[in-house]
Amino acid sequence: MEKTWKIRGAAATWKMTVAILPPEGEPLIEPLPEQPEPRPDFDGLVDHFHALVGMTEAQLQLEQLT
Repeated sequence: MEKTWKIRGAAATWKMTVAILPPEGEPLIEPLPEQPEPRPDFDGLVDHFHALVGMTEAQLQLEQLT
């Protein structure tokens, strides 16, 4: 599973991609047909990404002022 988020900021377009892969050396096992694939909850991760981009953009703007 892979998911990507983009935030367009003043300094850049910020992109975060998360890939969920099986551990190295272990075969990929498909879920049984009658069982839905578990979906991870990315909400907290996305909130942190937005906060990081906001702080980075603010820092870049402050550096331009000095």
